[in-house]
Amino acid sequence: MLAAFKKIIKNLERYMRFPSIRMRIVTVAPPKIFVKSALLVISLMFTTLAQSAWQDPLVTPALSTDRAHESLLLDITRVGSRLIAVGAHGHIVYSDDSGKSWSQSRTPSSVTLTAVYFASATKGWAVGHDGLILHSEDAGETWVKQFDGYLANTAIVKGASENKDKAIAALTEAEKSGDATEIDNAEMFLENITYALEDAQYDQESGSTKPFLDVWFYDANIGFAVGAYGMAFHTTDGGKNWIDWSSHLDNNDRLHINGIAMVGARSLMVVGEQGLILRSDDMGENWRAIPSPYEGSFFGLSAQRDNVLVFGLRGNLYHSVDGGIQWQKVYTNSEQTLMAGVTKTNKSHVLVGNGGSVVLLNRRSEDAKSIILPGRTTSASVAQAPDGTIVIVGEAGIERINTKGLVIDETITMAEGNF
Repeated sequence: MLAAFKKIIKNLERYMRFPSIRMRIVTVAPPKIFVKSALLVISLMFTTLAQSAWQDPLVTPALSTDRAHESLLLDITRVGSRLIAVGAHGHIVYSDDSGKSWSQSRTPSSVTLTAVYFASATKGWAVGHDGLILHSEDAGETWVKQFDGYLANTAIVKGASENKDKAIAALTEAEKSGDATEIDNAEMFLENITYALEDAQYDQESGSTKPFLDVWFYDANIGFAVGAYGMAFHTTDGGKNWIDWSSHLDNNDRLHINGIAMVGARSLMVVGEQGLILRSDDMGENWRAIPSPYEGSFFGLSAQRDNVLVFGLRGNLYHSVDGGIQWQKVYTNSEQTLMAGVTKTNKSHVLVGNGGSVVLLNRRSEDAKSIILPGRTTSASVAQAPDGTIVIVGEAGIERINTKGLVIDETITMAEGNF
């Protein structure tokens, strides 16, 4: 029991160091609220220890429910004429009538899902907490597990061990050269790698812990999954094998990576914590940091070739027409954190975020119109439906608005007994 308690305290220390990683929706809580949250974490951990019949949600299928569309949903995407949304308890729901009615998909896990992406009309991937990656080949109706945090931890430890060997060799060569600057750089590199290895070994001892926060695929084979603590994995075979790719990213501080998208013809961009913006011009082989217009966290990006929007804390929104070389601030007239955005078929934009905030932009990313949806709390993602309406998902489940940002007065339904 003492060993278990020590493990609880170490886990709590990680929560206190990085309180934002357990949810894709991040808010800064006052100290009293955080203390209550910390106590809740301890309570839940002791409850888990006491439940001998506890089942790992990674291997526990999501329950069938006719209220999945009203639960916390964190991402939504459009695949042809179908909308697919993912969220808490492993819920995945889909609609074939522009979001008026929904059906629940069969999923093999009940952990929270944070993002979904389809590379074709049938092949898609969903990612989430505990390093989970799911795959569908039937347009999202059924899903299988491809990867999880246990496999991720093993891969990260292996990669960090190999990188430490390389760092030691590099320091040896630097010391032979006698160049003070080269030695300092090699020592710093070794220190960073050693810390990364220790952290990876701790994760492996703790179990499946880190969440993926976004996923993107170029085609049915090439894709990336990114997440907390700079976690990044790459596949070239449709997810049959996932490779730890974090060492390819210029992110020594292992900042959380919240979003990934294609920019231009063959370039990629990720955004994240503390104003992190990385760009790759060789389809993800190598990544470099580019100057950021903001030091706060970005939670997402929306790109149409070289036209890029990045957005995050306190309503901060920036626009680039040259793939991120230069940025222009877009004034949203709101301090609500922005979580997600979509570019509509007419090239105008819709962004959503905390407090039911909706920001509408014209095709030049100008003339921002800020709206607060009545009765909404946090909105996590948004998509344009085939009929032109906007479908928003978040804490309150699913809601539809028209092109002017007005809520459509209707009852959204859910099919019963899908499986």
